[in-house]
Amino acid sequence: MGKPYFHYRSDNNEDYRLPKATFFKRHDKKKYQLLSGNNNAQFISSNRIKKVHLLSDKPLEHPSQISMGKKENVFMDFKRYKVVGQGKDGVIYQLAPDRCVKVFFKEETYKKELKALQVGQSSSIIPRLYDYGSNYIVMECIKGISLAKYLKKNRYITKSLVMQLINLFDELQKLNFSRQDTELRHVLMNEHGNLKIIDLKRAFTSNRPIPIKLLTELKELKVVKEFLSYVKDIRPSLYQKWRKFDEG
Repeated sequence: MGKPYFHYRSDNNEDYRLPKATFFKRHDKKKYQLLSGNNNAQFISSNRIKKVHLLSDKPLEHPSQISMGKKENVFMDFKRYKVVGQGKDGVIYQLAPDRCVKVFFKEETYKKELKALQVGQSSSIIPRLYDYGSNYIVMECIKGISLAKYLKKNRYITKSLVMQLINLFDELQKLNFSRQDTELRHVLMNEHGNLKIIDLKRAFTSNRPIPIKLLTELKELKVVKEFLSYVKDIRPSLYQKWRKFDEG
């Protein structure tokens, strides 16, 4: 534990940089312009540049502190930062040991994830939000391991971990997320053993009050019976809703 973990593919080569072709493939060429002739991922929106403080110590604690109507455009020299993850939604650069910036390929995905992070700032299970711009979000860098890796390695689940997962689903409900489900790889256990959930773009667009995906993955790992036996003891009402995954 202690190594920053992201739900995107990591590249073992520290000098890896996102090639120009990736941005041109996924972006509207009218919106974005590459500033460098090399393969470093430097780009800027075609509108006016505005300076932002990506390493401000103060997190954005409430949605009222963020104006979605104002589009802040940023010039970032990304070759200064290490690429620590890449997926279909964007690229993640590490700004500091406790902070990273996620640069998005699509505005729609960016808006969905930003909204979920904004709403979730009152909860301990959501990464801290520090800053944002027209196509990027600066957030907490979670040091730890995904539950997918943890359970594949250990092949068992503890009662305390089940209690934390139940609490996680309670928190999603309190936040009024319509998707109260997640993949195991999107639940991270930090250095202190606490759980955080990432990749929140479907928080308000997917209606799933029962964690079907998570339960299915637990079943594939052959720990769902153990998981549900703890749920039955801790929260019988939840067990009645989830019990069908204990069959077969």
